Formats: sequence, structure tokens, C-alpha cells
Amino acid sequence: MTTECILFDLDGTLLDTSYDFAYALNRTLNDFERPQLRYQDIRKTVSQGGLAMTKLGFPDLEGDELEEKRQHFLKIYFENIAHHTQLFPGLLPGLEFLAENKIPWGIVTNKPGWLTEKLLSYFTFPSRPLAVVSGDTLEVRKPHPEPMYLAAEQCGVSPENCLYVGDHPRDIEAGINAGMKTGAALFGYLPESADDNSWPADYFFATPYEISQFLQSMKTPFNTKTEN
Repeated sequence: MTTECILFDLDGTLLDTSYDFAYALNRTLNDFERPQLRYQDIRKTVSQGGLAMTKLGFPDLEGDELEEKRQHFLKIYFENIAHHTQLFPGLLPGLEFLAENKIPWGIVTNKPGWLTEKLLSYFTFPSRPLAVVSGDTLEVRKPHPEPMYLAAEQCGVSPENCLYVGDHPRDIEAGINAGMKTGAALFGYLPESADDNSWPADYFFATPYEISQFLQSMKTPFNTKTEN
């Protein structure tokens, strides 16, 4: 098996979006006269999505009341989507390596398309992602394998020749479901319930720079061997 393509999750793996999410949620709480939350508590919830973050701030609400707050939160986030968001420090050398060697790469995220497109419009990478699959691109999303298959197809690579890197157990499950190699980004927005030692990933990255080192240490096409 050779690895010919790298696919990334977006929030918590490729881009550090946590500060803008924290700002949007705390502004929403302020607007509704609720107490502010600690950044670290919000950070651990980011990969679970907008509903989970809204529920974190409004644990007593359900149904339409909760949805109203979620929409308010997402509106503020959209308007402030890239004030503090940045590429995770240490990833740039890896992306430059992909560009220099003309290796295709892409993004598979559960973030809605209208937020994904807005966010990515603020960033220029060493080479453009050939695939950007959002949470509403298809009728299903991760951990279903279909978004992974679509990204591989857009990159012109067979799924089994892709490596998918993500910061949530759901990402590893999605990659496995699609027959891809998987890498766990342990620096991301891991929920407290996530035990990284039990993740069935092929590779584990404690820092973003370890991803870059991993990419740079391999030849083109990357040579990987399946463990027996």
C-alpha cells in the first residue's frame, strides 16, 4: 500500500478555530445575560459541533429555545470567523512539502459548507486543497465513509491510498470505514471522554509539527506498510 494523498479534518486539525468559537459563544452568553465560560471548557467541545457548544452555554434549554441560541451563536461566529483562527503552528512545513512534491491533499469536515467556505476564503495554502467536503455536501457526514470516498475521488486517488488525519474518534472511525490509513491529531479539541490510547489509528501525532516531520520523512509517493 502506498499513501498518495493526505486528507485533513478542519477544526482542531488543520486550523485552530477555538478562539473565534470561544469569542462567539461568550458574546452570545453575554447577549442573553448568561455567565461567561472558560476558554478551555469551550475548546474541548468544539469538535462536537455548534449544537454541543450552545448546549454547553445553555444547559437548561431544549427545542426551539436552544435552537434560537444556536442560530444567534452561529451568526456571531460567521461575522467573526477568522479574527483569531490560524493554521496550527508547525503544519506549514508539511503543507509546503506536499506542494513541492505535487502531492494532492484535501479537507473533510462536518462543518457546514457556508461556514467552511467563508473560513477558507481567508487562507492561502502552499497548494490548494483538491477536495473540500463539508458536513452538508452529501446527505451523510462523518463517520459515514461517503464523504471520505468523495474527497478521494476529487483528489484522483483510491481511498486505500489516502491518509486521513483528525482530532476526534469519529474521524478515525470515518477513515477506517473508508479503508484509509488514519492519523490521530492529539493536539486537537479532544473531548474529556476521549481516551487516545484506545483509538485504533495507524499513527499518533502529539503536535502539529510531528505531522510535518512525518510527511517530510517519507519519499514520493509515501511508502507505508500495513501492519500484520
